[in-house]
Amino acid sequence: MEYRDKNGLTEKEFLAQYDPGDYPRPSVTVDMMVLGPKKDYSGLKILLVKRGEHPFYNCWALPGGFVRPEESCYEAASRELKEETGLKHVFLEQVYTFSKPDRDPRTRVMSVAYMALSPVVPRVKGGDDALEAAWFDFEFTDNMLHIYNDDIGVSIIYQLSTKRFRNGNIKYGNLVPTLKTKTRLAFDHVEIIVESMIKLRREIEYTDLPFSMAKEEFTLPDLQAIYELLLGHKLYKANFRIMVADRIEDVGAKDKSVIGKRMSELYRLK
Repeated sequence: MEYRDKNGLTEKEFLAQYDPGDYPRPSVTVDMMVLGPKKDYSGLKILLVKRGEHPFYNCWALPGGFVRPEESCYEAASRELKEETGLKHVFLEQVYTFSKPDRDPRTRVMSVAYMALSPVVPRVKGGDDALEAAWFDFEFTDNMLHIYNDDIGVSIIYQLSTKRFRNGNIKYGNLVPTLKTKTRLAFDHVEIIVESMIKLRREIEYTDLPFSMAKEEFTLPDLQAIYELLLGHKLYKANFRIMVADRIEDVGAKDKSVIGKRMSELYRLK
């Protein structure tokens, strides 16, 4: 049975005369916050690219680009990450859609943001429309975001303050960044980083996200170090082991832990 609308049209007839130009069509991009650990698990690294095109030419930004007509956002994120940095087969988790009308000076562009956690910090190189790609040291606290690379002399600092917002009957606090250095991140990428870190820390204790930053087989001291890096604070050993006990299994072998340099039992995610 074919249903007709108030104008007497079937769906086939409606689609045949539909003109997409009757409505504004914003462009869609993807942007990715990629984090990895330092070799000794003493801190985090974030992947940035230097833009090779206007707007924000020569400015550091998150990897990303436009979604092609034949792609899903996830497919575009995977492709852009590979094209701009050489990274592939990286875990990607969708964070949020950023849609402020003035976030891109070219035209109305909405961005679907992803976060990616890598178990290593591999060598990267700029490609496609990126002049350069590099790993930066990354510090994120309740009141500061600091991204820096001493080798290339770049330091980007944002002060974070908590402001209250209302959503229906609910009031909630959110972190608002204020630039404190001459060098800034392109577009609204600092907001993408802040929202990604809030989501990551909110979900870390009841999801398997941290295991994306661990090796396939890991020691418990090293896994705890990864959790602590992502959370930004220390965990009690006993409490941590209770938290992950039902998610891991012993592989029946030992290896030297990065933390402490001692032989420890190896585990993997179930």
